[in-house]
Amino acid sequence: MASSPNSTERNKNLLVGWKEIAAYMKCSVRKVQRLETAGLPVNRIPGAKSVWASRSEVDGWLALQAQKAKQRPKLQALLESSPPRTSRIGVAMRLSVIAVLVALTCQAGLASAYGLTTVLFSITAAAIVISYPCLQDRVWMRGIIGFFLMGGLAYATTATSLPGVVESVANMRTLRPALAYPLVVGLRFIPVPIAICIFWILVGFRKDSNFAQRPALRRTFLAVGVVLLLIAVGAGFVAYGTDPIWQSGLSIRWTLLAGEFSILALNAALLWPGYRFLRGIDRGEIRQFLSWCGTAYLLIALTSATINRHWNDINKRHLDLRRLEYRVDNPNALADFQDWLQRHASNVDPDLMTLPNDPEFIEAVRNGQFYRVRFDEPFQFAFSSKAVVLGYRAAQTVHEQRDGFRLVRFPAELANTLRLK
Repeated sequence: MASSPNSTERNKNLLVGWKEIAAYMKCSVRKVQRLETAGLPVNRIPGAKSVWASRSEVDGWLALQAQKAKQRPKLQALLESSPPRTSRIGVAMRLSVIAVLVALTCQAGLASAYGLTTVLFSITAAAIVISYPCLQDRVWMRGIIGFFLMGGLAYATTATSLPGVVESVANMRTLRPALAYPLVVGLRFIPVPIAICIFWILVGFRKDSNFAQRPALRRTFLAVGVVLLLIAVGAGFVAYGTDPIWQSGLSIRWTLLAGEFSILALNAALLWPGYRFLRGIDRGEIRQFLSWCGTAYLLIALTSATINRHWNDINKRHLDLRRLEYRVDNPNALADFQDWLQRHASNVDPDLMTLPNDPEFIEAVRNGQFYRVRFDEPFQFAFSSKAVVLGYRAAQTVHEQRDGFRLVRFPAELANTLRLK
């Protein structure tokens, strides 16, 4: 029995199986399966694995997607055009809130309120992420946001451990760490976020097209990221004097090594998302990208806080393993020391006033056993108070297995009376 013309036409319109659908669309089976999740009209037979589609429905869907693709540039241009008056008011309000938060964050940083500064920075960063899609994407806007984020990220990684340092070092409340110290020292924990921010600002001069169209620039970003990673690792080992700790055999050295490796791995993991972001992720997806960065940074900040706390403990218990011993070269050191304190009694903390009566301090002066902690001296500028941190052996406590060290923050002029060499 011959089939009817209508039946033959229906059979020609039918595409059975993934291979026939893919061959008709001139693409791979995997791509067709991905397009199904985007709305491609593919039908399934209940209880079976086979699929089928209609040529006419597939053609209609493709035509609709082509029409949407033509309308997308027009819609984008409409969105980037001048907003209505109500929208401008909303943008102005967002900018005002962000400006106030930035000002409060800077004020808290200048006041050395480490915890408050970190909290305010977190709130400000969240406000920037939420508001950014509504703001004008200009180079100057990127510059302000980029440098604020770099400074805030660096500050927070170090500032979380500074309250413990202030508590453990005598006279540190009076002579607080230099303002630039947490900003500069914290940079070593975030080399890849720094690279992402810098390139994000630079590609703004060409509206991002130069990064997407120039492979050399993309390779430069990856190279800069790797170089900054290596510099950060090297700076950590040099600044902290890790080699003596490793050679001493302290069990804590493995914790420090694991922490440094974790920070290195987290930074390396951000290279690929940063590469994709700069290559041309849609502006509307910036929140998702920043959420990835925020998660990685939170882990970096927690790890850096742990590392810094361990180094602070090492200073209090094993300072002699890290630093060279200094000798007092002034035979009248105690008399000169006490004379200086009397002449500057109004500007001296009570912790310092009691030192001439401290038997352990007197013994350290007589035996010349002091250890200088390289802390924030490179960041003390002309307008800041010059100070140094010195340590000397303290008596063993009930909870200590060996003699510890007492750390004291001395004004530089007072420390000079000891004539350490």
